[in-house]
Amino acid sequence: MCVQLQQPLQGTFQVLRGDGTSVGTVIVFHCPSGHQMVGSGLLTCAWKGNIAEWSSGTPMCKTVPLYETFGFKVAVISSIVSCAIIMLMSMAFLTCCFVKCVKRSEQRRSDRANQLWLQLRHEDLETVQAPYLSLKGLNSDSSISGVSRIQPVQVHDNHSFT
Repeated sequence: MCVQLQQPLQGTFQVLRGDGTSVGTVIVFHCPSGHQMVGSGLLTCAWKGNIAEWSSGTPMCKTVPLYETFGFKVAVISSIVSCAIIMLMSMAFLTCCFVKCVKRSEQRRSDRANQLWLQLRHEDLETVQAPYLSLKGLNSDSSISGVSRIQPVQVHDNHSFT
């Protein structure tokens, strides 16, 4: 039989198996919030030679200083804030990509409409200008030899008004 264990100061223990002193007994120690266990929290009563002994000494519950818990709290809060910033930046990036895609699609649609408009307008101008150019496109030029020669006048379409 092992020696009866006493509860540690500021802590508790629980017998998981056995009666608390017989060989094979398993005991778990617990420390309250704001305390840290020093030593092993799980003890077993076992034979060591001819004597039954606990696997280790009784643990103690040590008070954790406030500044040690403060650092942990700051780390948790900064991690949460960092995750929030990353999420916001990701959403902003995805929104920008979506807006760019929509604008590009609208620009392509507008370009196709303008191209169709110019093509239709060009065809209309050709049908309207054809009779006019056949009359006005020729210029009589009496040059040095005094012989009358007919030369076509160069005509350029001006689409700058569209």
